[in-house]
Amino acid sequence: MGKIYLLEDSGYCDFIPADVGSELCKSGHSFGPYIRKYYLVHFVIGGEGRLINERGTHHISGGKAFLIRPGEVTTYTADKDDPWEYTWLGFNGNLASSFDNVPDVFDYDPSILTEISYAIEQGECREALLVSAIFKLHASIIGGRVLSDYPSKVKNYIDLHYMEKLSIAAVADSLGLNRKYLARIFKDKIGVSMQEYLIEKRLHEATRLLKSGYNVEECAYMVGYSDPFGFSKAFKYKYGTPPSKYFRKS
Repeated sequence: MGKIYLLEDSGYCDFIPADVGSELCKSGHSFGPYIRKYYLVHFVIGGEGRLINERGTHHISGGKAFLIRPGEVTTYTADKDDPWEYTWLGFNGNLASSFDNVPDVFDYDPSILTEISYAIEQGECREALLVSAIFKLHASIIGGRVLSDYPSKVKNYIDLHYMEKLSIAAVADSLGLNRKYLARIFKDKIGVSMQEYLIEKRLHEATRLLKSGYNVEECAYMVGYSDPFGFSKAFKYKYGTPPSKYFRKS
């Protein structure tokens, strides 16, 4: 049986360590069927075994990790001839559900295992070190999926930097993407071109500033226009009235 490490609630929210340990299993050692109340990842160091869940039987060897989600009925069994050795880490928290779409079996960064092994040997700072390891795991297998959603990434960037001098070509270059390719996938997902989204964002923010009492020239510069005339022209085209009269009209 693996060694048990007691964990306490240290007030973390995004990820809360719930269970950690390691075990060199005996031949044919089996656990389950069992239902967990938290997310549980086993990092297989060596040997072999199999995981059985509602999606089937998964044969797993060293260098792979397998995920058990809360509420799932699972059974996992060590191979008779070459039983596996693994370290496990369980967690809950506000961000834990982001693991729902992670494959049942996946490759893991060995440095994460090193961090977990170090953490479980510590005392008062064990939970903090485990949270760090979970974030690293999250970044390695979730982060890559997020970064690949280029349209959402560009949209979020525009939302935060619309008031700056933005170059769509520069944004594409920063992502290492062809501008035409990025333009196409952005419009496919968001529904408008990047330039149209940028203009829409700037003008929408301008209406808020006008209502707050800023004049046309101030609004133009505050939402990213270097030319108040160009701002007024775009504003009138969008809302049917010049910005100088928008506040009185609304």
